[in-house]
Amino acid sequence: MNNKFIPIISVFMTISLVVFVSLQLYWIKELYTSLEQDFSNKVYSALETSTQKVNQIEVNKYWNETYGGVGKEVLASANQPVKTYIQQSSDSANRSNILFQTSIVEKKNIPVSAKGDTLYTTKLYKDEGQLKLKRNSPEPLTTNISRDLDNNSYQMKEFARLSATNLPIEKRVDSKTIDSVISKELRLKGIDTKFGFGVINKTNQLTTIANNIYLDQKDKTNYTYPLFTDSKDRTLYTLALVFPRKDYSLVKHNLPMLLGTFISLLTILGIYIISINYMMRQKKIAEIKTDFINNMSHEFKTPLATISVATDSLANDKIATDPDKVKYYSGLIKQENLRMKKQVETVLNMSKLERNEMPLHLKETNVRELIKSIAESFRLIVNERNGSLTTEFNATKYNFLVDEFHISNALINLLDNANKYSPDTPEIKVSTRNEGNWYVIEIADKGMGMESNNKARIFEKFFREETGNIHNVKGQGLGLSYVKRIIEIHKGQILVDSHKGKGSTFTIKLPMV
Repeated sequence: MNNKFIPIISVFMTISLVVFVSLQLYWIKELYTSLEQDFSNKVYSALETSTQKVNQIEVNKYWNETYGGVGKEVLASANQPVKTYIQQSSDSANRSNILFQTSIVEKKNIPVSAKGDTLYTTKLYKDEGQLKLKRNSPEPLTTNISRDLDNNSYQMKEFARLSATNLPIEKRVDSKTIDSVISKELRLKGIDTKFGFGVINKTNQLTTIANNIYLDQKDKTNYTYPLFTDSKDRTLYTLALVFPRKDYSLVKHNLPMLLGTFISLLTILGIYIISINYMMRQKKIAEIKTDFINNMSHEFKTPLATISVATDSLANDKIATDPDKVKYYSGLIKQENLRMKKQVETVLNMSKLERNEMPLHLKETNVRELIKSIAESFRLIVNERNGSLTTEFNATKYNFLVDEFHISNALINLLDNANKYSPDTPEIKVSTRNEGNWYVIEIADKGMGMESNNKARIFEKFFREETGNIHNVKGQGLGLSYVKRIIEIHKGQILVDSHKGKGSTFTIKLPMV
């Protein structure tokens, strides 16, 4: 993919994600609104039924407990009907059908308090019957007919309305009754969450009829419905409900759907993040590889130019007849050839390490002597810049299994970096110590150091910290990646501590077991 398309694709992906997330959030909001409306409808339906039952309980209390004998007075006057209705019809068999209906309507006002509160009651008694008689001739009065005429059996309907404007709320209903009625009605509506209830008077003041939940949560959203009204249907007391865990209840009853929505949303977000990160990494890798090719070209350009000059010189007749100059130019060609070979081997070795195709040749080694030998050889390079390389061997145990070749290359890479990234006179120190079963090697310099955000990236393949001109410090960006891989193959660790302008310290820990 062309690098210039990556930002464009990223922008379109971001816009698409924003639109998708916005639609999802809007859908979730609408879903919650719908669930909340459904919840409210159920609550108000339960409140309506509950207030009706509470009113019925109050009427029954005054009717049955205090004035239960009133009905007997009406039954005592059953033989004196107030209204009688008779209908007669004839059929083809010379018989007459007589339908009769008797009704007794009894109204009574029952005082329930000294302040004028009254229970208004109305009772309707009905008796119905049918007789079949022969026309124009008397019919024997049978026992059944006589019983139908004499024994009145009434069907009764009762109607009652309580007008209790002055009756205190405490005498009309109690908390236990309200809690029992509302709990039952809410369960029938499928609502099983905790609730608080309270009764509010016509001046919007809370009465003594309330539970602890309502007292604690009364500032939350209230669901209200008239509980008691006066004779003109004006509200005297209002029943209010609160649900402190309403949101939890809504989520719990719709958890599978909401969970599926959130999982799909998180999945899309995860894919987006991974995709953007992958494209950015690919873009960075492409840039790093371009830098690597530029650096490799620069690294090969110098030796190739030297070889070309040396070859042209050897073709000169004057030089060809001078053995010393032939030897000098031949050595120069060999030296530059080895230099290019080393560059190629570094890349190939790194490739083998990536594929785990480079076996280690471990053998018992005196690591102190190995480090001392490397330090003495590298000291000559440092001395050319008037620098110093000091050693401090504090480790008392230093014989263990290592691959001499690769460990040597790793140490040389670190020393080479310490020298190259010291813009002034290099000051390098190599020290060793034992930490338990670890052999610790520290290589410290007082060079330019590095930014803190680059510490974790310096071991990435091809990574090189920007230093202005890409060629001001030679290399391919493979050295530290190679070092880290070699140490890891040895089951060891490599750490770095660096501060910009103060230098860097690389710590290698190799297991001695």
